[in-house]
Amino acid sequence: MNDVIDRHRARVRAADPLAAVAELGDDLIETGNAVGAPSTATAVPGARSVHWGPPVIHTLRAAVAGDDPAGALGHLLDRWISALDAEPGSGLVANWPSRDTAPVAALARRGFAPRSVLAVRVSPSGPAVRVSSSGPAASRPSASVRPAVADDLDTMCRLYLDLIAYEAQFGWISVLPSTPAAARAELEEKLARGDGWCWLAEQDGEVAGMLSVHHPDHARSIAPAVEASPVAYVGSLYARPGSRGRGIGAALAGHAHATVAAAGVETVLVHYVAHNPLSVPFWSRQGYRPLVTTWGRWEVRDDHCQRKTMLPDGRSLLGRGR
Repeated sequence: MNDVIDRHRARVRAADPLAAVAELGDDLIETGNAVGAPSTATAVPGARSVHWGPPVIHTLRAAVAGDDPAGALGHLLDRWISALDAEPGSGLVANWPSRDTAPVAALARRGFAPRSVLAVRVSPSGPAVRVSSSGPAASRPSASVRPAVADDLDTMCRLYLDLIAYEAQFGWISVLPSTPAAARAELEEKLARGDGWCWLAEQDGEVAGMLSVHHPDHARSIAPAVEASPVAYVGSLYARPGSRGRGIGAALAGHAHATVAAAGVETVLVHYVAHNPLSVPFWSRQGYRPLVTTWGRWEVRDDHCQRKTMLPDGRSLLGRGR
């Protein structure tokens, strides 16, 4: 087992020195040249942060080695999936270093698809360098950016819920009855911290967008994903539809990057939905690149209440559910 993990770590580091390989723990499943740690997370009513994904998420953290990483991962996935008692409407997830591409065919062949991306930006040492937009928006007047205050909470909640609704269109995020309260609690807590890393963009006297960044003191849960320290994390960025293409997002990101760099933080992480046609090019322009890809699939049933599992060749294996 340790040999598999060591060889997995060496391959990942060769592909991407910034991608961290976390310890898997003790509750493991093993197959030839593969080892994994399964876990389950459930959306909790009353939570003070938004649940980004299906209501129940079954996750496999894995390490694979050998001459056929895809084959090794495939056997491990098959063993994990066959032992799951996953209800329909739950999600199956494997997070994988984006540049470690050799094993990922095993995920695609079993019905998994890229759902979200954790991207990283490392700023150069010294004075902050702003990455400006290209194209027509670059020549337009930038929005004014100001710190958000407690009185902005209602406006920020509306923007945040609009962001969640937009990203839910891509089929992975579930908007739950608890989502509005969770979004409000999350923003309320962020504003109460007083670190100032939360901003609004205004144009023509109206709020046009918002951005929040978690200070390294509040980004400890995500920081182990990257081989760098300290690490800040973008919690949310949203521009109103009528303001897009006018430099709102670039103004917010530029202001945030300058503030973060002035605090001595060179590494910033952000999650975005893999199929979001706005997020992917935007964050690339701001200097971010993929670090970890979340591969996921829904657990579904057909009309006869049978569980449907995808075989490696694309056929489905129907097994009776509970």
